[in-house]
Amino acid sequence: MVTSITNIADGTAQAAAQPRAELAYQHLRKALLEGELTPGDKISVVAVTEQLACSRVPVMEAMKRLEADGFVEIIPQVGCHVSTPIATDVVDFFNLFATVESTVVGLAAERRRPSEIEEFKTLCANIDNKLKLAGGPEARDPIYRQLNLRFHSAIHAMARSPVSTKFASSLWDRSDFYIKLAFGSLYFSKAIKKSHREMRRAIIAGDANAAKLAAFTQLQTVGEKVTKALSKL
Repeated sequence: MVTSITNIADGTAQAAAQPRAELAYQHLRKALLEGELTPGDKISVVAVTEQLACSRVPVMEAMKRLEADGFVEIIPQVGCHVSTPIATDVVDFFNLFATVESTVVGLAAERRRPSEIEEFKTLCANIDNKLKLAGGPEARDPIYRQLNLRFHSAIHAMARSPVSTKFASSLWDRSDFYIKLAFGSLYFSKAIKKSHREMRRAIIAGDANAAKLAAFTQLQTVGEKVTKALSKL
């Protein structure tokens, strides 16, 4: 099945399938990051083709992208299933993620412009207001992930380091995937809210060291909790 798709030689057919492949990729990505899928769950290619009213080609192209992302595993002649993370890989990932993301947060504290401070304060206040309406940890409310992306996207914009921010943001989905598998979804615990407030204060004050420390500590702590939870699965 996978081999026949990989060996498609018609460039025109591949180009025509791209929009559908992107649609399938985004559909499956959302299911993996926000849906009910758990490690080892089988993903039916046939079911996805029926849901999206498309052929198997774009769905398998999407699956191959997700396999490269580390989200699924494709076993020829058997099928596709959600990846089961290895504990050491999760630890290594969060150590890397904490180092990279904290570097970006430190750059944001150094490089944010005076005109951006009020905008950032307004954004943070808006996030706080939306959090008051969010569900509890059992609700698996996707708003936490959306607000977290808004918060860190604003920080990345202030960092003014395209190379660093591109690399750091490429790790966001992997982080969310591990958190989702471990706990069902992202949730802003008291500890996360506290570290977010520390990052905000440090960025507004222009304190790069404090901003980096807050970000690094948060992600390293999250990584430890995720690893512990996944090791029990």
